[in-house]
Amino acid sequence: MNNPKAIVPHVESGKLLALPTREAEQLFQSYGKQQQLEIIHATRDPREREQLYYLVPDCTELIQESPAEEVLQIFDTMLGTGLASGLLPCLSSEQFETLVDIAVWRDGELDEESLDLWLFELSECEPDDLGRFLAEIDIRLLAQLLHDRVILEDSFGAMLIEAGFIDPGLPSIQYADERARAVVDAIWEADTELFAALLRELFAIDEEGDAEELRAAATADAQGERTERVEERDRESGIDVTETDLMQQVDLDSLQLQEDEDEDEDKDEYDYYDDDE
Repeated sequence: MNNPKAIVPHVESGKLLALPTREAEQLFQSYGKQQQLEIIHATRDPREREQLYYLVPDCTELIQESPAEEVLQIFDTMLGTGLASGLLPCLSSEQFETLVDIAVWRDGELDEESLDLWLFELSECEPDDLGRFLAEIDIRLLAQLLHDRVILEDSFGAMLIEAGFIDPGLPSIQYADERARAVVDAIWEADTELFAALLRELFAIDEEGDAEELRAAATADAQGERTERVEERDRESGIDVTETDLMQQVDLDSLQLQEDEDEDEDKDEYDYYDDDE
């Protein structure tokens, strides 16, 4: 068996990105998977790295075998645009849980803006993919994010929910913004049982005590469980990057909505990589 031809990954990356799409696809697909991963890894700009993934008919395997920080860098450039839904289905459920555990927490606290952006992108996915990913997001965090955006206006609605008559279009349920409604509709379409559980958690159905205090306690519990997951993953063999590594390599503070970019076209492009990489 002949050995694959030697390549210089960063040189090959530049060549591929300069070629017409069809030629780039043929060349990239002529390499073995390991060489493809090396070329992707050598590509510094996450937007250019994204282009390389699209040079194969199905980039699922390449995405799932790429380091977590590289994948998160790509999604960091796409959140809020509606475009991330094209790559999200390529993630494994475990990979998605790892990324969300990092991306939606800052200094041990829930980052509601980041979670909102991830949910917005997820709501654009097909129901099967959405249902698979929602299973990896703690329902208590969903309730925390939506608690002041999805409003139950009367006790009759609570009675209906308690009795199992649930529908995102119930007159008793009001939405503070269209994104919240889109997320709730998508959850309903993807998994009605999860939707029912979310409503009970959101409106503290069957719970005794102050709703705000119950939500705060639930979020604290979710935070503790997330910390345990992160520590366990760091201890497992085969983990290439710790949470600290991810925070150093992915500038989560640079997260910017597309509409903000349009209003501020003169700003310098954010640097997604450390200078020492």
